[in-house]
Amino acid sequence: MTMSPTFFARLAVASIMLQPSLNWAQTNASYAPAARIDESSLSSIIDSPSVESFDLSPDGKTVALLVATGFKAQAPLWLVTEEIATKRFTAPRQIGHLTILNSNFSPQVRYTSDQQYLVVQDFQTIRVFDSAKFAPVRTISSPSTDASLLPLFITGASNKDVFVCAFGSEQNLNPRFHTTPVQVEMVDISSGAVLGEWASGDVPQSISPQGNLVAVSSLQVQRGVLPLSVVDVHGQKVTEFTGGYSFKDADQSKPTGRVIGLFMGSQELLLAPDENVDSTGHHSGESLQLVSMTGKIEQSIKLRHYGSTGELAASADQKTVLALSWYEPARALAHEGALPASKPEMLVLGGGTSLRLDSTIPIEGLGLRGSGWLENRRPRLSSDGSVIAVAQRSGVTVLSRNPLPSQHP
Repeated sequence: MTMSPTFFARLAVASIMLQPSLNWAQTNASYAPAARIDESSLSSIIDSPSVESFDLSPDGKTVALLVATGFKAQAPLWLVTEEIATKRFTAPRQIGHLTILNSNFSPQVRYTSDQQYLVVQDFQTIRVFDSAKFAPVRTISSPSTDASLLPLFITGASNKDVFVCAFGSEQNLNPRFHTTPVQVEMVDISSGAVLGEWASGDVPQSISPQGNLVAVSSLQVQRGVLPLSVVDVHGQKVTEFTGGYSFKDADQSKPTGRVIGLFMGSQELLLAPDENVDSTGHHSGESLQLVSMTGKIEQSIKLRHYGSTGELAASADQKTVLALSWYEPARALAHEGALPASKPEMLVLGGGTSLRLDSTIPIEGLGLRGSGWLENRRPRLSSDGSVIAVAQRSGVTVLSRNPLPSQHP
């Protein structure tokens, strides 16, 4: 899965041009700032800290971080956690050195669903650490003997300690839309058992809560869009979705973008268009689609001024969904050059019988300094959706849901 660097470079310029004029407490009634982790707070334990990746623990109490000593190749790479309530850091553990690829992929650190382990992908290996003492547990090896295949992406199930790991040779930042062929491995993190492996035409997008299904782009283009396939642990296709997305002003036989899919439980997925636009500046769609595994559209969610980035996240209980939007009018996106000053927004949708827009949170400044888009903007949620962590201004901002006002008779 590869984002369009040209599109986001133009939006990044627009974001830099915009002077921050709002703060988090003023702009959002549902969530309030709970913690801020950045160079100033990390410098007490790590010299010249540069946050490369982060994750929020399922219980919403701790943030895990990969931090480099400066942003340069072979800089020392550290694993550290901070307790949100007390602002206390653990003693950092050096786990290797920073590798920099000219791509949109990034190093990653992720909690397992039971919070016992941290899984780290650093472009060299995928390693599992005990989350309390950072003791090494095991290494996840590539399913291929090809030494040129590096770990590029990992993502874990929300209800089981199963991860899908992608190994490939992505080296160059292609300015045009393209897929990334990878070797995929499904692994039980607690035991190290390999549950399945296969060759995939693109990097997986998400994994089902029980770790038995994976969402990944199909390579059979339809109306300028790569549909979303759902495959099992052996890479066999179970079903496919288009979401009704299409590009009107594009070569219908060549892909201009893809359908993005996020599992919502074991029987539903939330679909979104990705960030790509055609020559008229239009995305392949302007709404989110909640679909069942049978293909039935359960809900079409239309949002005003929604500019999809293709980034979605959901809490483990499926009651809170985040969709990242960076809206610009189509007439502006249709022309090369600088865009008007703008900023991305985090749209918070509440679940239940149907999804609804609860609040909008503007994201001030750029994300992590050295990471690709996948780490720069993708937010994290606690299992119950009460805590959100998001990258901004080269660090991590943690937000906590405000309690509901008390009801008096």
